[in-house]
Amino acid sequence: MNDFDVASHTGYGAAPYFVFCDHASNAIPADLKCLGIPEDVLQTHIAWDIGAGALSAAVAQSLQGTLFSCAYSRLIIDPNRDIHSKDSIPPVSDQIPIPGNQMLNEAAMRARIDQFHTPYHEQLGAELDRFSNENDAPFIIAIHSFTNRLMGAAEDRPWHLGLLWREDEESARAAIRFLARKTEWSIGDNEPYDARVFNYSIDRHISPRRLPHITLEVRQDLVRNESAVTQTASLLSDMIRYVAETHSNEREPS
Repeated sequence: MNDFDVASHTGYGAAPYFVFCDHASNAIPADLKCLGIPEDVLQTHIAWDIGAGALSAAVAQSLQGTLFSCAYSRLIIDPNRDIHSKDSIPPVSDQIPIPGNQMLNEAAMRARIDQFHTPYHEQLGAELDRFSNENDAPFIIAIHSFTNRLMGAAEDRPWHLGLLWREDEESARAAIRFLARKTEWSIGDNEPYDARVFNYSIDRHISPRRLPHITLEVRQDLVRNESAVTQTASLLSDMIRYVAETHSNEREPS
């Protein structure tokens, strides 16, 4: 397990865009034995944000920026949760039991923190420091995806994409305006999740550094295959450039 890489970093160019994806991977080290769940379940949304990793890479490449991705499944320990959160190591996810996460003792939970959560955030923080030092106007993009329908729900979720925000409302509003002009999508304003309630990685790393940023939640049917990823990434890259330029222009001294 000590040889397991908890994150990956790719530089596509020198543009001031830093894209990171907390839930890019469904990988679980062999010694954790798939946490006792079947391999086909590991391909579902409970183990990762389907399509988010591919979308993040496509956006970072289109922007000629930097990509930072988590390399392990959130079922081990969720990098976008505080370690004290009751769902950081979920015993059940969307009504599916996770046997390898049930009845864990304190030592086993501490091992997950020390081997996965802590080094991931140490690396993310270090990369953000390096990136901020190398760029005069860094702009940060966090990308997630959400399932069309949760287990037992009667209907699909109505949003195509959500903008999650707490501190940087300005960037979120600019993104919503852009997407309203360019698409017929239903855009969620702090939907389907509310960043004012939780957005751990942003709250831990981006807000204290006072960096302009957006958090995107993309419905998984918009990134269901390579063609869809390419199309969605092109639109979102244009949107991100618009938001970053708007953010910069509005802060220029008169």
